[in-house]
Amino acid sequence: MKKLFAILLAVLCAAALWGADSAFIEAGKAAARGADLTFLWASDTHHQAETGHGAQQELVETLVSCANGIGADFVAITGDLVHGNKGRESQLKNLTELRGWLDGCKMPVMPAMGNHDDGSWLIRRSMDSGEGVGIGELVPKEDFFGAILKGHEGEFKTDPKNPYGGWYYKDFTKAKIRVIVLNVIDIPYIPEGNGLKYYGQWNYGFRQEQLDWLANKALKFSKKGWGVIVMTHIDYGSLYLSAIGSEPGVIPANSRIVEGLLEAFVKKEAGAFYSDTEDFEAKVKYNFRRNGSNEFIASFSGHRHKNLSEYVAGVPHVLISNIFNSGAGGFDLVAVDRKKRTVSATRYFKGRAPELDRVFGY
Repeated sequence: MKKLFAILLAVLCAAALWGADSAFIEAGKAAARGADLTFLWASDTHHQAETGHGAQQELVETLVSCANGIGADFVAITGDLVHGNKGRESQLKNLTELRGWLDGCKMPVMPAMGNHDDGSWLIRRSMDSGEGVGIGELVPKEDFFGAILKGHEGEFKTDPKNPYGGWYYKDFTKAKIRVIVLNVIDIPYIPEGNGLKYYGQWNYGFRQEQLDWLANKALKFSKKGWGVIVMTHIDYGSLYLSAIGSEPGVIPANSRIVEGLLEAFVKKEAGAFYSDTEDFEAKVKYNFRRNGSNEFIASFSGHRHKNLSEYVAGVPHVLISNIFNSGAGGFDLVAVDRKKRTVSATRYFKGRAPELDRVFGY
């Protein structure tokens, strides 16, 4: 009798969950019919199989099944895909496992690199405590993107000089929207004392090569009518100076250049930006005067494990909580309506939390 009851309970729970998935999918299909671009957006999966931390198979496969059921244009995961405190071998194993689940998607998956994804914060912490986890345990950007984009490199436009640098874009021609992924973990690994000079707990930034690519490739359009969406793990805009988003000391190096380039793109300006920040020195020339398109739609980030938003120069900068948070987590269906100039984000977490739905004008 107890066994029969357990089986019945499991069936009822599965049916309830399926019903929630089905309702979300049907609502997503309706949203997609009235939108120019739709995508499923999650962040901070922090997958770690060894301890069961973060998003595990069931939740990731729910994300995949919802994306497929809706027929979304792509899936985005804005960083911290793995938890990163078990060393290089574990990092890559967890990353490969996560990639395997995501391969169930019938559409492209666009990942950004997060501060947990290279393991540098673990190395710095262990060196400081004398545990002796060395620099050999790093998973630099080339190894991270080599693993997470393996077999999918041809789906995106990367920087030929840095094919696994972590900055790339994809054009959705029907919607005329370019989705640009930036890598805020573009840091030099410089030994210092018993640790690293820069590590993914408080140190982030964008370096010369990535900034040049953004100015001279990703934001260049010869034709009219295109819009841009930007995704990165940590927001580069004024969000970090606001009351709701303040986190002193962690504004990524050269954020002002990224923000400045996007503002110049909108205004069709030309000029140059300079940075004398140590190890992040940069000189970036830009010229958007002859650009055919100059519409900046929205920016999406994670990292803070909070649902936050702010307008920067008239553009919505939106943050999402981690996917596995039982109180405010989940993933969003994002729909872009270019005629109405709106971006809507509809939350899913086991069919719950419609109060977290958000709509932004731009």
